[in-house]
Amino acid sequence: MCALRGSGLRAPLSVAWLISWWSVIAGPPGEKITAAVGSCIVLPGLDQLQGVGLIQWKFSEQYLVTHHVNNYSLPDIVDQDRFLFQKSNGSLQICRLEVNDSGIYTLIINMKKQNDRSIQLEVVEPVSQPEFWSNLSLIGLTTQLVCNTSVEKVAKYQWKKDGKPLPIESHYQLSQNNSVLLILNTTWSDKGSYSCNVSSEVNWHEVSLELPIQGKFLAQFQCGCCKSSLPQDCRIL
Repeated sequence: MCALRGSGLRAPLSVAWLISWWSVIAGPPGEKITAAVGSCIVLPGLDQLQGVGLIQWKFSEQYLVTHHVNNYSLPDIVDQDRFLFQKSNGSLQICRLEVNDSGIYTLIINMKKQNDRSIQLEVVEPVSQPEFWSNLSLIGLTTQLVCNTSVEKVAKYQWKKDGKPLPIESHYQLSQNNSVLLILNTTWSDKGSYSCNVSSEVNWHEVSLELPIQGKFLAQFQCGCCKSSLPQDCRIL
């Protein structure tokens, strides 16, 4: 069987969205929140400080902040370049987040465990701009479209044709965690604009390409081949 070789098609168009906040306030205590690497997050403090003598923030086994409310001295903060503590309400802002900042943050009031408030933080890498390409699309053969991103943790892939979700039918098959679209027994009607949307919990990218369809006779003509087969060194340009 003849092997077809060629550069295929690559996506000329892409759009993207990223949660690129400067500061995001976390939800209610005890809630799990997700933030992007490099962003800032604000862990909420208290509505009022009446009856509060000592405020501490703890992450894993390390105390990040220790503040004596009725003491005029500055709070003890482990990293003042990344952590900003608000004495007025006990909130804690963390900037330039890293993946290893993920974990449980506990607000400790007056060293009493029953007053503890915890927030679970997950810091994730945003998905990168994906590479999008296809092999040669010939009538009657299988066309393969590949949507590849370097970030391993991708929430989902979504595929569209001419701006509409692909219909669920045997003509289309997804593989490799939905990052590869296979068009079985390619027909003229498969010609069009295909897009791949790659998303995580913090951002997404969408790339598109126009997919032309070639007939077998055209491929043979371009290669100067015989009627029924193509030689091994045949090139499709």
